[in-house]
Formats: sequence, C-alpha cells, structure tokens
Amino acid sequence: MIRAFDDHHAGAVAPVPFVPPAHETAIAFPMQHAERRLRVIRQMLVWQLIASLGVGVLGVGLAGITGGWSALLGGLICWLPSCWFAYRAFRYRGARAARLIVRSFYAGEAGKLFLTMALFTLVFVNLESVNALALFAGFAGVQLVNWIVPIASAIADTRQTSR
Repeated sequence: MIRAFDDHHAGAVAPVPFVPPAHETAIAFPMQHAERRLRVIRQMLVWQLIASLGVGVLGVGLAGITGGWSALLGGLICWLPSCWFAYRAFRYRGARAARLIVRSFYAGEAGKLFLTMALFTLVFVNLESVNALALFAGFAGVQLVNWIVPIASAIADTRQTSR
C-alpha cells in the first residue's frame, strides 16, 4: 500500500494500481508478436515439408513414379529455400538490431531466389526423366502453404483470444 496524501484525507491509505513503466510494455508487446511470428514460421516449414510429401504421393497416383518423384522434387525445391530464408531472416531480434534484421531479410530473400533457380537447374540438367508439369505443380502446391498456414494460424489465434 502506498499512502495517498491530499488536503482532505491526510494520511489515508489508498490502493494504487501497479502500472509498468512505458518502456517495459513497449518491449513486451512486440516480443509477443515476434514469438507468434516465429511460431507461424516454424509451422509453415513443417507444413511445407508435409505438403512436399503429399504432392509426391499425389503425383504417384496421378502420373506414376516419375510424376511422383517430380512432384516431390518440386515440393522440396520450394521447401529448402524457405528453410534458408527462415534461417537467414530471423536470426536477429530487437530494435538495436534493426539494420541487421533488414540486411538478413535481403540476404535471405536473395539466397532463397538463388537456391530456387539452382535447384530447378540441377533437376533439369541432371535428371533425364522429369515430368515438368508435376515438378511445377508440386512447387506451386507447396507454395500455397505460405498462404494457408498464416491464415489458419490467425483464425486459430482469434478463436483462442475470443474465449
């Protein structure tokens, strides 16, 4: 209890609610968002890997073994550069690391683009029997996870906070 003094109630005891300093609330709020973003990134990478396996199985069912391998490779061509981007882009946190964060995002995106091109080139140059349609369909199917997971996560968070 803190004693509240004024002209009418000198010495009266009044409860004073605790209010954290502004700098503490400013730090806690973005950190919650940063933790949520990292959770969504992890979910996205896991679901991309699962989707890669799924498009591979679907490819086998629709286009045979070659189609399945091609679709699986397309999915992995999407997943591996996404892992690289996540590693590079989310290494730093905090306001003091703002420049490093921006640099790491650019480096991560450049690396992701380069890896994607290199992996497509590697597949087309080194594999004789590639079903190009299945390869690109697998890539596009796994790419959809980048839209679905954040939306599903936002819906789940909204349901959780409304309880």
